[in-house]
Amino acid sequence: MILSDLIVSYLKQFKVEYVFGVPGTPLSPLYDALARSERKGGSPRAILTRHENGAAFMADGYARETGKIGVCCATTGPGATNLITGVASAYADHVPLLVITAQTLLPNFSLGAFQESSADALDIVGMFEHCTRYNTLITHPNQFEKKLAAALTTALQPPKGPAHLSVPIDIFGSPASSPLAFPNLRQLLTKSTSVVDLAALETLCQDLSQVLSQNRKVVLLIGHDCRDATPEIMTFAELIGAPIITTQRGKSWINPYHPLARGVFGFAGHQTARTALTDESVDLILAVGTQLWEWSTSGWDSVLLNNKLVHIHHSKTYFARSPMARLHVYGTIKTIFKELVARIETMAQAGKLPLTGKVTEPNVSIAFSAGRRDKDKLPCVPPQIEVQAPDSCRRDNTSRLIKPQYLICEMIQRFPPETRFLVDNSNSVPWTIHYFFHPRPENYHLPIGLASMGWAIGAAVGMALGTPNTPVVCFTGDGCFLMSGQEITVAVAERLPVIFVVLNDHAYGMIKHGHRLVGTEPVDFAILPVDFGMMAKAVGANAYTIRHLEDFEQIDYHALCTRSGPTLLDVYIDPEEVPPLGMF
Repeated sequence: MILSDLIVSYLKQFKVEYVFGVPGTPLSPLYDALARSERKGGSPRAILTRHENGAAFMADGYARETGKIGVCCATTGPGATNLITGVASAYADHVPLLVITAQTLLPNFSLGAFQESSADALDIVGMFEHCTRYNTLITHPNQFEKKLAAALTTALQPPKGPAHLSVPIDIFGSPASSPLAFPNLRQLLTKSTSVVDLAALETLCQDLSQVLSQNRKVVLLIGHDCRDATPEIMTFAELIGAPIITTQRGKSWINPYHPLARGVFGFAGHQTARTALTDESVDLILAVGTQLWEWSTSGWDSVLLNNKLVHIHHSKTYFARSPMARLHVYGTIKTIFKELVARIETMAQAGKLPLTGKVTEPNVSIAFSAGRRDKDKLPCVPPQIEVQAPDSCRRDNTSRLIKPQYLICEMIQRFPPETRFLVDNSNSVPWTIHYFFHPRPENYHLPIGLASMGWAIGAAVGMALGTPNTPVVCFTGDGCFLMSGQEITVAVAERLPVIFVVLNDHAYGMIKHGHRLVGTEPVDFAILPVDFGMMAKAVGANAYTIRHLEDFEQIDYHALCTRSGPTLLDVYIDPEEVPPLGMF
């Protein structure tokens, strides 16, 4: 066994099925090890991507879907630099990745070897320093297994993120000791843990008791780091009748059809969300699992950032952004809310706390998590959330041009409830933040930490590999597809049912509309007309062009979901429909 085989052995331990990348000669020992593993009928299997950035995006999508670590790799020099944007995107969104880059022969460092990436030349390790949680060059075979274990440990523990190993080709090929030195590493890292600041929790309980006993209100702001805590948060909200608003990514954890949901606060958000905060009867704002950045705070709006705020998070890092808060509560979010529910119920049973605001609908959590959209009961827009131009969501709108609002509602209606929806960093971002409502919100994925164009195209492929036979819909723009659309060929090669929905407005649309808001000169952001359907068919994908509302009826959506291969829908949207770019 050599050290590249050791990597494969650890990936097997962590049940990783795929390694995404573009190889080069310095990576040959790793690809040899992957080939040996696959020949024996095992995993992981190498997925050959078209660009290293696409490899990182695919690893990102795979990790989001499976909860496992995503793995991507690249060769020296430009291979490694091409990875950086995708790795930085995962870093911003706390997605665990193992990033492996190759180096030239260790004895040749500083001598000007081909594509040398050592600290004496391009310094790849230095480039990855600020977009990874762990970053190291392996300079001796005896370091290899310990540094690999350190990389996996760091990537998978909060705050999760990418871990980078830079490995010279001669180290890759060095002999490895057997068996593994750390055979129980996965069990150690995946073991459930719970941490709670008990003193802060006690203070929060006292504040809640005082507010609720005076019949004052509590509002919840739910951020993306609330994953896995939704049941406890919803039980708490229902118990005290607290309105729920979310951040842009936090909407993935709250069913928008729940009667307490009020929509998104901040960029591309809803007036009903801001109204929930400005209600004069609100005395406490619990901001949970949010990093409190520009978009989620509506540009650092004082209606949120004031002394009513209680900031709850499992990472103390983000408390630096809420110095105005009355309280910081550090700990495991799921555990914190489980404890809050228990204490409030105890106080209520003792007659110390009247829960007059409790939601009274029977089985509300069950009724609103059924996982399917009943056209007679679940309208495109939840009745308790206010959106801009609601008529544009309906088929009977008077425009002959396809409105993006209508397109989003149409796609939700057409595809089965288990469909995953990924949103690229284009016009699709504000449109879906404002108009995407689904009874399975966890299937909505939005990567706005770094907002990398083309993310969803690669991530959709990785996600489809992580959830076989499940349709994956990628909302992307014409500009994004021209940037990264070559990764559709990976979906063709792997026979994946990915549906790429191109919002075609013949421009860098979000840039165009944004410039109209803040720019002072007319600037041309147009893209020459491109037949994206022809492009897709040229590489073996299925494709449809949609120019008019009736064109939606000509498509067999069930066939798209069960087809062994991707489909592209080239949708001509109204180029002058202005997305909801502002903050309320």
